Amino acid sequence: MSDNVLFKVNNVSKFFPGTKALQGVSMDIKKGEIVGLVGENGAGKSTLLKILIGVQPPSNGSMEMRGRKYAPKKPREGNKMGVGMVFQEQSLVSNLTVGQNIFFGEEKKFLKGGFVNWRAMYQKASKVLGDVGITNIKPETKIKDLNFARRQMVEISKVLNAARASSEENSLILLDEPTSVLSDAEIQTLFTEIRKLKNEGHSIIFVSHRLDEIMEISDRVYVFKDGYRVGELERDDVTENKLYELMVGRSSTGEYFKIADQSDPQEDVVLEVDNIGLTGRFKDVSFKLHKGEILGFCGVVGSGKEDVCSILSGDIAPSRGRIKFEGKDVKFSEPHDALKKGILSVPKERREEGILGLLSILENITIANLDAAKSGLLISKKKQQEISQHWIDTLNVKCTDYNEEVSSLSGGNAQKIVFARMLASDSKVLILNHPTRGVDVGAKEEIYELIREMANRGLSVILLGDTLDESIGLSNRIIVMKDGVITQEIDASKNNKPEQLDIIKHMM
Repeated sequence: MSDNVLFKVNNVSKFFPGTKALQGVSMDIKKGEIVGLVGENGAGKSTLLKILIGVQPPSNGSMEMRGRKYAPKKPREGNKMGVGMVFQEQSLVSNLTVGQNIFFGEEKKFLKGGFVNWRAMYQKASKVLGDVGITNIKPETKIKDLNFARRQMVEISKVLNAARASSEENSLILLDEPTSVLSDAEIQTLFTEIRKLKNEGHSIIFVSHRLDEIMEISDRVYVFKDGYRVGELERDDVTENKLYELMVGRSSTGEYFKIADQSDPQEDVVLEVDNIGLTGRFKDVSFKLHKGEILGFCGVVGSGKEDVCSILSGDIAPSRGRIKFEGKDVKFSEPHDALKKGILSVPKERREEGILGLLSILENITIANLDAAKSGLLISKKKQQEISQHWIDTLNVKCTDYNEEVSSLSGGNAQKIVFARMLASDSKVLILNHPTRGVDVGAKEEIYELIREMANRGLSVILLGDTLDESIGLSNRIIVMKDGVITQEIDASKNNKPEQLDIIKHMM
């Protein structure tokens, strides 16, 4: 092994019943290098990282760390050998504090007279958080009391601290979709820390579906498709089109958002919101949603846009104001009430809120509209199978069949199942909260096309886009929020798309 190579993967394969997740993958990671890893959902990226950290053993092949055999049987063994990982699904213990999670398994460091010196632990945890620019999370706070984005920053802090703790030798840090729920400011903070680790001689494998992030942070990029490593590109050779073509197997159309297919909304008002407010969050929000309209909401985290959607989906009740659905006043005490009226939400944290992991794909897809699967008064298994297979084929879900448990799917494919449930329902208003978050570029095009088809069929959509470009490209109209109030309403019709700056100036 070259002195400059920190980690080596030699012809590694991984087989599951009916699935070849990885096939003969080899790659080198140099010291002080940031390696990007891209591929469609189910391409094998997360499987490879789980093998590298010790969650799963390879079916065949071998690995080397610093020129020595590396074959961990569990993550703790991988950690001891200098490999740490931020998992896509997170691995924090929710009923422990931030500080306890950061130093989980290292409590002996803080023993004093046979007891844990909590003050010393929390002071050290505060410094660890501060090292990555986190000053708004108290180390005494329990993980369950933090939102998903903040938990992600805690997990990143924990892994980066572990890497620095083993600074006598260079470490390898595995980041599996670490930015998926972070704000732009948090992403740049993370990138700053990643570059610091690189300068200290540590190496990073960075997985993301956002190709702009891959191109910004990576020194070299490996591309995966269907379990194979199909490409390796140096930084200067990386373009979005090259990555797309290697990942998907065809050239990009260059028109992700299907703007040519955008139709004008109808005059009928499906949903009317009149001066609703939520104490301490937002106030005096009013708008009308028309039949066949895609209405985008833009604003920074905390602007109030997420809270508005939570009220409309029945998660929380407004402090004031009225909501009309098809001309009639409505009140929702829970999401099921909103669903019965015809409003269905796709949550942002789909792994936590949207997926019934122990149930099958069939059960997950059909649960929101069992009436469609009835034959007379009874639910028809055959109809459930037909509905499920239709959406598996339409969304190109990579699975064994509709009887497979959703928990066994890759992150992106599991998200497609949540989307399929929404499409299989008979809802009239769809609230899409970051519908393409964690989904690869090929699947994004499929989802954009489906959103267009839904709007053209007369369904109405409220969209919280994953990026400003996504909101601009898909929406007929955009509402901008800042500090809990609407600051601007912007036309985004097919021939009058605004620029990003037109929106940003009303967000900041």
